Amino acid sequence: MTRSVGVAEFLAGLVPPWALPVVLLATTLAEAPIVVALVLGRYWFRNREAGMRLAIVVATAFAAMLALKHLFALPRPPAELRAPVSTVPAPFDAIYESLLDTDESGFPSGHTTIAAAAYGGAAMDAENRRKWLAVAAVMVALVGGSRLFLAVHYLADVAGGIALAAVVIGAARLADGWLEAPKGALAVGSVGALLSAAVLPGTPEVLAAAGVVVAVGLMWLSVDLPEEPWTLSVGTAERALVAVGIGALTATPLLVFGITPVLAFVVSVVAVSAAIAVPAFDDLER
Repeated sequence: MTRSVGVAEFLAGLVPPWALPVVLLATTLAEAPIVVALVLGRYWFRNREAGMRLAIVVATAFAAMLALKHLFALPRPPAELRAPVSTVPAPFDAIYESLLDTDESGFPSGHTTIAAAAYGGAAMDAENRRKWLAVAAVMVALVGGSRLFLAVHYLADVAGGIALAAVVIGAARLADGWLEAPKGALAVGSVGALLSAAVLPGTPEVLAAAGVVVAVGLMWLSVDLPEEPWTLSVGTAERALVAVGIGALTATPLLVFGITPVLAFVVSVVAVSAAIAVPAFDDLER
């Protein structure tokens, strides 16, 4: 499988060490805190249905990405292409070093997959789709380009991540068109989670992603969620903080007992359920 080795070698040499912090910042656009904030913001403040679908899309793409990495097991670019950690200015040197400390295979790019699923999925449900798709394309290009400039992925890895995310987004939207939303997306997410778990049985990250799909399904079936999204106010900010606090508290056992498959699944289900269910208590406070 050709993976544009020459492109990786060319791009890796374009960024001087002093400019690596800028590239690292671009990579963080696909880190968990930003992606979670995007999904929650979409669900709480824009559109309930679209927010649940986005959560499923991101979780499914994440699980599928891990499974494909395992199946292909293709190496990353050689370490010789990367700038030495000692040349990166503090405090970015620690971030850079942690980024390089990985045994994961390279195909597809995880950061690019998540960026394309999150930003692309959100853009597809936006009112002005063309404008937000352009914004999403820029965000994905920044993330994917940063992975190339950091010499941690080949061009084919980045392209593979975008393609994977596009397939998951398209499948979820098509399924929701055939079935009642988010029933279709739930079906796609369930199949994706099961297939990924079959490839990587007992993997905490895959089970955490499956927990997202389970939580969305449970809340959709059992909780009467108001259709109207929140408006920005002190009250909604307080409720959002409560949900985030519950999620943080739920994750405490992971710090105490370590990340195990069962804990990863349970924490994911409880934390996501809390985030989804919070709007159901709006009427109680009026």
